[in-house]
Amino acid sequence: MLRKATGRLRRLFQRFKNPNERVKINFGGKLYIGFTLFIGFAAVNTGNNMLYILLSFLLSLMGISGFLSRYNLKGFKVKFFPPEEIWCCKPEKVKVKIINTKRFPSFLIELQQKEIGLNLLLKLVERDVEVSTPLVFSKRGIYHVREIELKSTFPFGLFERSIRFPIGEKLLVYPQPKEINFKSLPQRVNLKGELQEAVKTSIKGTSAISVKEYQGEGFSAISWKHFAKYGELYVKQFEEEEKVPQVFIDMEALPGSKEDKISYATYLVRLFRNRGYAVGIKCLDKREIPPSAGKEHYKNILECLAFL
Repeated sequence: MLRKATGRLRRLFQRFKNPNERVKINFGGKLYIGFTLFIGFAAVNTGNNMLYILLSFLLSLMGISGFLSRYNLKGFKVKFFPPEEIWCCKPEKVKVKIINTKRFPSFLIELQQKEIGLNLLLKLVERDVEVSTPLVFSKRGIYHVREIELKSTFPFGLFERSIRFPIGEKLLVYPQPKEINFKSLPQRVNLKGELQEAVKTSIKGTSAISVKEYQGEGFSAISWKHFAKYGELYVKQFEEEEKVPQVFIDMEALPGSKEDKISYATYLVRLFRNRGYAVGIKCLDKREIPPSAGKEHYKNILECLAFL
């Protein structure tokens, strides 16, 4: 009989238990529990009615605290909006949207994400709240944003209740660009001392003669016939093409340590891309990315630098 009752209570507890929810007893809560136990033992040993009344009040207050703290974190949805580009050692704004789906507002909500150092305190959350805060990423590479945690000590500060929301985002942090003096560059940084001419696709009033792999040139240049045949994106090359300057960066030729070379290379890639060059690079691990243009090509170079 006792075993059946225990099993029912366990199933009932598992039904209402949230695996992403945690409860931590604060220092004040430990004192409160200790005082409540002391009053309980005193009431049992002495049979004093006033002590029983005080014990009932303390237990009721603890129950109210648990109910309000649970309701305070109930009915939340969290959305995470990372910036499009993240650069090492540069403040980047990260946005988080909190949606409160319950009827009443929540109070003293602390938003925390340990991997990226996000920590915000929201005094009042009525309905939808969108917060934006600058964050500085001290290292290049991948940052995993697995979950965002909401915490609260409401209402009395005796307990800290928290709930975790899965996010599953990966943030790629590009290296810190560091300006370099061009006079200090050896000749082989820019393709053995020369800026050569390359071709750039032009689609106005010309006929296509071949195709090449898609590198972010735009949807108007895509060969949909080849996409239907091979299942991959290709762009058309035309007879008339205007020439654009091309630059190839050899990282081994850059001065300084490994991190200096990566920072200088990042600066040069950004600089020449903004000036309309087709950029290529030879990385420190001997990988070579031939000069080309387009947003995807630009991202491929930055990813190569971020993972060195």
